[in-house]
Amino acid sequence: MRAMRVLLVDDNEMGSELLAEFLALSNLETRCAATAAEALELAKTFSPDAVLLDILLPDMDGYELASRLRELPGKPRIYALSGLARHERRDSSDSLFTGWIEKPADPDALLALLRRAE
Repeated sequence: MRAMRVLLVDDNEMGSELLAEFLALSNLETRCAATAAEALELAKTFSPDAVLLDILLPDMDGYELASRLRELPGKPRIYALSGLARHERRDSSDSLFTGWIEKPADPDALLALLRRAE
């Protein structure tokens, strides 16, 4: 059985790399993207099972990116990983995302969430 594939999308590259290292140590195959455009290209070849994405990206907001990722084959589970609190979300967010994780996320809780969905 292949490892779960996780795509991390966040313009905070240092934070993404640290989280990617943690997930890799937990036997999840991870890739990082700093922009929505990079994420869309990477998703086509990497075929992630799950996507953790920030809402505030430099080239496109996370809502639009989630909508575009939903159109890809494989239909990855998409989790918002954002500093935006619940009251700052758009009403449409519940239909776009499998879940919403507020930053700073507990890495162990995040891993447990991803493992439950395997």
